[in-house]
Amino acid sequence: MRRSVLLLSLTLGVLCVFGCRDAKDTVATDVEVLVGLQRTPCYGRCPVYELSVLNTGEATLNVGRFCDEAFGRSLATGLHRGQVDVGMWRMVADLAADMGFDTLQSRYDDPKVMDLPANIVTIEGQTVYNRYGGPNLNDLYTRIERLVGTVEWTADERSAR
Repeated sequence: MRRSVLLLSLTLGVLCVFGCRDAKDTVATDVEVLVGLQRTPCYGRCPVYELSVLNTGEATLNVGRFCDEAFGRSLATGLHRGQVDVGMWRMVADLAADMGFDTLQSRYDDPKVMDLPANIVTIEGQTVYNRYGGPNLNDLYTRIERLVGTVEWTADERSAR
């Protein structure tokens, strides 16, 4: 009897050690914004939206006004959700790296200058607020907007109009 209890305890201990080791080896990937872009309003016809693509492939897009031309298609105003090919969006991150995105300051602005929209872009966790006096990132914005136009978005019934 004593030997059976000892054998059972030893077996449970071994199972726990291997089970615990497997749990430690399976580390959850940190979820982060792979690519994000927010465009704020101006007094004219500037597109207004907020995009967030996670490294898991989940994406959200909050569409404001004047976005049809930017995305190359019409989307209802409001919140949309989609699933994206992470590889395509990693190519955007690669483009940003080639442009020296990681060397940019976090903010380019002059609050005395009026009627300019801000472009707030996030690439792999680094955010740059670019409104005035910053680098020309138009190629990056265009690449992002073209990809947005290819996603199968599902409008959130509570917010889409």
